[in-house]
Amino acid sequence: MVKGEIDVYRLLDSFVTDQLRTVCENSVRQRLAIVKSYLEFHDIGIVTSRFKKKVTLPKVHREDEQPIDAADIRMILLKCANRRLKTYLLVLAIGGMRAVEGLAIRIKDIDFSYSPTKVHIRKEYAKTRVARDIYISDEAAQYLREWIDWKHRYKQTPAKLEDELVFGVRQSTNPRELYKAIQHEFSKYLQLAGFTERKDDSNRHKVTIHSFRRFVDSTITDLAGKDYAEWFLGHSKSPYYTKKEAQRRESYAAKCMKYLTFLDYSLLEAAGHSTEARLQEKAKEIQTLKVHVAKVEDQAQLKVRSLEDDLKSMREDMKNMFEVLRKDKQNDGRIGKDRTMLDEGTSLSVKTMRMVGLVL
Repeated sequence: MVKGEIDVYRLLDSFVTDQLRTVCENSVRQRLAIVKSYLEFHDIGIVTSRFKKKVTLPKVHREDEQPIDAADIRMILLKCANRRLKTYLLVLAIGGMRAVEGLAIRIKDIDFSYSPTKVHIRKEYAKTRVARDIYISDEAAQYLREWIDWKHRYKQTPAKLEDELVFGVRQSTNPRELYKAIQHEFSKYLQLAGFTERKDDSNRHKVTIHSFRRFVDSTITDLAGKDYAEWFLGHSKSPYYTKKEAQRRESYAAKCMKYLTFLDYSLLEAAGHSTEARLQEKAKEIQTLKVHVAKVEDQAQLKVRSLEDDLKSMREDMKNMFEVLRKDKQNDGRIGKDRTMLDEGTSLSVKTMRMVGLVL
């Protein structure tokens, strides 16, 4: 290395060491990738083999995310007193979109004329850069209507614009700028709801905004299948999974919607009654199976008794036959003047005689 020049590998290694003091391993890797891209853009070459030998990358240790269920989501929503945040979290917990995808929803992206309500996710803010239309429950649609009306409750507020962000404030147009404020508010109400645990060696809570998306994924996978869940959440799905819009909407309404309900107590009660009815039906089916099994067991026992009786009879016949054969041997095949051994008073069944070859 020429005197006065900077060793780029030593620089990058020191950058990694310095960053590890403040951020997690995954963030360090992301920032390092940005720095490498910047250097290469300015014609500072980085040889991959030398980079691997001279720069020590931090290992990313993964752990299972903490799961949440419908009761946890309901607790968070009930503790939330911020009207905008409550509606936003409810939409995430029902629609399963990513945080920025939800913040990017415009008024014109919501079609209340469909049942369930259809929401368009824009490709500009989708991770896969593919637009999609998903559905939200009637409960979430009602909260959205109330939030939009409340947002424009004053006369001096401009009229509802089709391109206006639903969760935007004032004249905000960039969804990513809204995320920081939403995240800050969410952390406060997360504490109030009792979800205070944080990840090891990190300041991040175990329950995050992304936990709602994981809940939706798990729920829809169980109810409608993995392919439907992959499509709904905007993941890379099988190219062979194709369904018409009406079929996808019907699947969400019939299989998923009532299990993605948190604050509509009438629907929750109806779902509870439906579950109870299904349990009673299953109990009747089990009882019917028990009766059928009991009948089969009785028939089997009768059959066994019949076979035991036949076996007992055959044993007696065999005993009598051997007695006749013994006498025949003593009398050289003749019992009396004009009688054979089969004329003797001992009676044998046809079945037994066939077994020993006496009857053809």
